[in-house]
Amino acid sequence: SYHHGELRETLMQAALASIAAHGTEKLSLRALAREAGVSPTAPYRHFPSKQSLLAALAEEGFHELRARFDAVAAA
Repeated sequence: SYHHGELRETLMQAALASIAAHGTEKLSLRALAREAGVSPTAPYRHFPSKQSLLAALAEEGFHELRARFDAVAAA
């Protein structure tokens, strides 16, 4: 069977691009799956819902923000 090695990260990057272009209202896990070249159900192995994908994006954003604050504080 086909296995996408970095599907979670690929979906998150594609979601960020989709949100930037079309907003969160138009975000679709099925569309992201098509873009990643996987089955329509594959994203649900990583994100049970669109809301869980958005939560993961927010969490990643907060981690990046913290890293930037730490870098500035260390400088």
